[in-house]
Amino acid sequence: MKINIFSNISGAQPCNSAIRNPKSKTIRNPKSEIRNPHSPGFSLVEVMIAVLILAIGLLSAAQLLTMALKLDALARSKSTATLAAQNELERLSDLYQRNPAAEELTIGTHQAEELTEIRNPITQKVLNMYKITWQVGEIHDPRPEMETRGRIISVRATPMLTENAENINPSNNKVITLNVVIAAEP
Repeated sequence: MKINIFSNISGAQPCNSAIRNPKSKTIRNPKSEIRNPHSPGFSLVEVMIAVLILAIGLLSAAQLLTMALKLDALARSKSTATLAAQNELERLSDLYQRNPAAEELTIGTHQAEELTEIRNPITQKVLNMYKITWQVGEIHDPRPEMETRGRIISVRATPMLTENAENINPSNNKVITLNVVIAAEP
């Protein structure tokens, strides 16, 4: 006895979706069988592992981008703090050359009256604000009977959020301290 399954009633073509197994006298569907390991294509497990590896790679790349942005903000903060401290050092050095007895150059700790703002030169948007403080000290000469006519100045730029609140975010802001020895020209 021969069994034919037709794809349509009017045609005489056998359907490829069912094949008769001569030993068991049953009809089997080849699509429902486990695939041959040598056949082309990927299994679901292989696809899931590939997607997992891709996801781990993308998450790593996202972390790298986030870290790069944080380091960029830190570098900008440090460079603008250095710029603010350097400007104050230059102002104090110039003041010392004009008037070594100025009140701002007396021995002790001093603070600027206003916050120093660093602005974007194009948009004039405030990038960072700093509280500038400086400490003036004497220079001691170890040689007897020698008098030094200079000062040591340590300028500190502290990042600020507002007039009274320091910006203490450790990953984005650092306090910068610059030291210089100034002396009057002979």
